[in-house]
Amino acid sequence: MTAVDVRASLSSLEAMFHQEVQLDRRAAAETAFALSVRYRREDIDGVRQFGTAGEWARTAAHLLDQLPADTPEQVASTRRAVGGVEIPELLHSGVVWHRLADVLIFCEVEDEH
Repeated sequence: MTAVDVRASLSSLEAMFHQEVQLDRRAAAETAFALSVRYRREDIDGVRQFGTAGEWARTAAHLLDQLPADTPEQVASTRRAVGGVEIPELLHSGVVWHRLADVLIFCEVEDEH
């Protein structure tokens, strides 16, 4: 995938997130999770976007914290994959913090400087 393809694909996911956040916060959280993973693993103009990945991880965790999470049914993902990223079967903020801790910590360190 070229840098142009990556940017277009990420732009499409971001547009999808902005639609979902108005209609379905769980779907939006899943998309934010996928965006974080994609920004963490793909180069844009030869550079990994760890800060942006951390921001999307924070967004996913924040959205998930606003949703009920008392039963497995309440934290069950609605999709198996988003934008080429597998979504954990059970997705809550703890999963986001566990799976994306590296970019969340990177984002916190960046905020301190």
